Amino acid sequence: MSLPLDGIRVIDLGQVYAAPYCTLQLAAMGADIIKIEPPVTGEVLRRPELPPGGAGYSFLMLNANKRSVTINLKKPRGQEIVLKLLEDADVLVENYLDGVMESFGLAYSQIADRFPRLIYASGKGYGSDSRYAKLGSMDNTIQASSGFISVTGFPDHPVKTSATFIDMGTGSHLVSGILAALIHRGKTGRGQHVEVAMLDVAIPALTSAVAPALQGMKFKRLGNRHWGACPTNIYPARDGEILIFCLTEAHWRTLAKLMGHEELIDDPRCKNHGARLRIADELDALVSEWTSAQARDAMVFSLIEAGIPCAPVRTVDEVIADPETANRRMLIESDYPTRGKIRVAGTPIKMSAVPEGDRPTRRPPELGEHNAEVLASIGIGADELEALKRAGVV
Repeated sequence: MSLPLDGIRVIDLGQVYAAPYCTLQLAAMGADIIKIEPPVTGEVLRRPELPPGGAGYSFLMLNANKRSVTINLKKPRGQEIVLKLLEDADVLVENYLDGVMESFGLAYSQIADRFPRLIYASGKGYGSDSRYAKLGSMDNTIQASSGFISVTGFPDHPVKTSATFIDMGTGSHLVSGILAALIHRGKTGRGQHVEVAMLDVAIPALTSAVAPALQGMKFKRLGNRHWGACPTNIYPARDGEILIFCLTEAHWRTLAKLMGHEELIDDPRCKNHGARLRIADELDALVSEWTSAQARDAMVFSLIEAGIPCAPVRTVDEVIADPETANRRMLIESDYPTRGKIRVAGTPIKMSAVPEGDRPTRRPPELGEHNAEVLASIGIGADELEALKRAGVV
């Protein structure tokens, strides 16, 4: 069966999370991903100092179905090799700090005329025209600069999240931009520069905080409570914790009945969310007393049956072990020479014309594993390859 991106070749200069996640999704759609890495160490997420075999698990998670070629981009011959590879490429993906691609002679402005059909996709921390463009950026630094941390946490102190939502959101937006550019090229024959900045991705993700601010309201950190819905919190169960979210008045009335506190429905102190927020401590204590006597998962299903939004507060280990994670192919069985059996990230994009069994399933590549194979395709034979190794080019 033909995959949507069969025949599309991508030169992947990505590193860490955002750009590699983008090319992981493109690979799942059938694109041929040639991952360019520095010789000896590989890209930073490989973590060559880590046992076993210098293969960090985060790297393995995000780099299945790619071919690895080592090229030293600081050397002129290395830059020439990348330019040669671009002659048959459709897309280049990079997420270097501002100015680095220019130093390699590989910035869009430097190569666009030579490769008019090329789609050049850049993942950045900040826009290339931003006064912050040269700032290094990671998910947690963008959480800080975007206001994300300021609205997350408890009244007396903000808290970052350990989940890399902004990195993965940037990779996903970059995929969307690339696919749109491919459609545009199909109509016009022309490539273009696609840029996605992490800060720009964070702002719409903050809609629940930005919307009140645009109305002149001051957003207050409430921990696991919610500024516009009460009761809403994480509550103890007999064997864990549960999140309950009473978004509507109907949710609140139903919960009050289930708890055996129907008298609260007509209590003036509970007439709406704003009123209930003023006695949130009291209500949370009542809800906690009710939830703590029940098994978590059974309570989740009974609340769902009653129409009340809720979810179990699960550990990461629980999510990994959940059969649904496997059934949805979000963690896929694979292997790696120095680690044996591993699991790698799947794609949340499900397509009716692309059965999961037809997705590519190649394991993550060893560093430089495809040097000979890929470089032979541009006329570099065994003798020249050996000379390039000795010169530190590959």
